[in-house]
Amino acid sequence: MSEPTYRELATNFDLWCKFVLLEEQVSEREFNEMSIDERLDILQGCFGHEIRALSPAAAHSRRHASVRSG
Repeated sequence: MSEPTYRELATNFDLWCKFVLLEEQVSEREFNEMSIDERLDILQGCFGHEIRALSPAAAHSRRHASVRSG
C-alpha cells in the first residue's frame, strides 16, 4: 500500500488515527465536526507548509505529498 496523501488523511478517520499522532487523539465525532480546512491546518502543523497546496481553495493543484517516510 502506498502512503496516503494529506488530502486522504484529512478525509479518512481511520487513516488519520493511523498516521497522525497528537497529544490528544480526536474522537470520530470530533473529526467529523471539523472542516477539511481545519484538518489540513492540523496536518500543516505536524508536517509543514507544503500542505496548503492541498486545501480546497487550491484544488487545482495536483501535488501530492506523503506524510510518513521510511
